[in-house]
Amino acid sequence: MFLAAVLNVYVHVAGWYYYWTGTMSGGVQFLPFGLVLKITSEPSIAHEGHIINFVRKHTSIPVPRVIAATAWYDRRFVLMKRVYGDNLQAVWRHLDTEQRANIVEQLRSYVLQLRALKSPHGPAVCGLNGAATIDSRVSSYPIGPFADESAFNDCLIDAARPYLCEETLADVRSRMRNDHRIVFTHADLAPRNILVRGGKILAVVDWEESGWYPEHWEFVRAMYFPMPSPRDEAWMRAIRDFIPGDYEKDWLVDCELSNRMVGAF
Repeated sequence: MFLAAVLNVYVHVAGWYYYWTGTMSGGVQFLPFGLVLKITSEPSIAHEGHIINFVRKHTSIPVPRVIAATAWYDRRFVLMKRVYGDNLQAVWRHLDTEQRANIVEQLRSYVLQLRALKSPHGPAVCGLNGAATIDSRVSSYPIGPFADESAFNDCLIDAARPYLCEETLADVRSRMRNDHRIVFTHADLAPRNILVRGGKILAVVDWEESGWYPEHWEFVRAMYFPMPSPRDEAWMRAIRDFIPGDYEKDWLVDCELSNRMVGAF
């Protein structure tokens, strides 16, 4: 609690400095001594620091080392060691064939490790420890937890309701599966969240939206916003390689919602 109070005062006093010097990106501040402070404000969802520690404990996925994960009222703080590497979004087009293949192989291993984690919440779609989750594909606000995939799918339909007619929504809902496995999911495996050096992944970051989701959701999220426009076709193929399973039908059904909506997600 004391550390949370100190960090809260620090943010108030020093935040303007990091903003004007360009060393803050959104809620992320790059501090001296190789530290990073991430600040969020969604108290109903799982703490990202706890998620990172959970992943570190149960997998070999490289993640930032958390020094402190604390909270002060509605503010969440994650103090981490900074990982120095290249953002994959910036360097993907410059990597050679072997380096790309190595990255895809590593990501596939990571996805399989996450999927091997058994949910203690049965069929529920939720964040770590059964909390609500936040998924920018669905809403900018916390959602769930949901009793099962059917309830989660109903949420997707509700999000689309202002933009599509009831007949279309009913047709789409009838083709949405309710029987996927529920697996632990990063839920934002985009190149901007992967730090590399050549063909080696140094860290996967931004675990805020992670949780227990239907197994196709990793694919849907990765395909939703994979690269800045125009999309890189090599990366689109890579997604299909590092996320095992055939989720094309699930994704195309989902596109019938997302592609016909404006500003809903």
